[in-house]
Amino acid sequence: MLLAAALAVTVAGCGQSKQAASEATPSAAAASPVAQGTNPTDFPLYTDAALVTSKSWHVTSSGKSYAGTEIVAKTPASLQQLGTWIEGLSKAPPAGYTVTSSGSSVDAARRRAAEYGIDFQGFSHQVGGKTHELIVLAIDPQTFDARAGSALSMLDRYALLPQSMRDAIDNQVKSHTGYTVTDMLNPDTPIGAAVSAVKQLRDSGQRGVVVVDAARQ
Repeated sequence: MLLAAALAVTVAGCGQSKQAASEATPSAAAASPVAQGTNPTDFPLYTDAALVTSKSWHVTSSGKSYAGTEIVAKTPASLQQLGTWIEGLSKAPPAGYTVTSSGSSVDAARRRAAEYGIDFQGFSHQVGGKTHELIVLAIDPQTFDARAGSALSMLDRYALLPQSMRDAIDNQVKSHTGYTVTDMLNPDTPIGAAVSAVKQLRDSGQRGVVVVDAARQ
């Protein structure tokens, strides 16, 4: 469920290319977890990532119920550095985790997501005999804001509009971005978590790391 929702951000076929970066490749230590007690999951965050928010959540979608944990962290690392970190996790997942999807289609999806300042990967792991899906997203708020800023500006007004106008806005936004305002308003989906992180970090000059861990109930 989580990876499929994240792939929705890659539907748009045209746009700016990913901004080139000249920062050095991060060291292997970048995959170390942050200080104990700050990360409520056992999934390692990027070195020096500082926790911004942490919450438990529950959502019902298509008659299915999911619950889990979401964390948002910030880091001065570039999206290129975070992408290299995610690529490293994909090749050597943390202990107890398995990559849920790989191959040329996922690589292409990540390249398209990069146009929006997003990189991601999905994993699975077992907790008490139950399978959990986890997705980690790296986000550059400035790039995301530049590509989807017009849609973001609608969010505060969206809920106050009549349904007919909301439908029209959803159609317009989806035609340009591949996802709807409804998707962006739901913080319990990966794209919603990404938008929430953008709002929190857009003036910080830093990048975001979002981890969403979920299991079907």
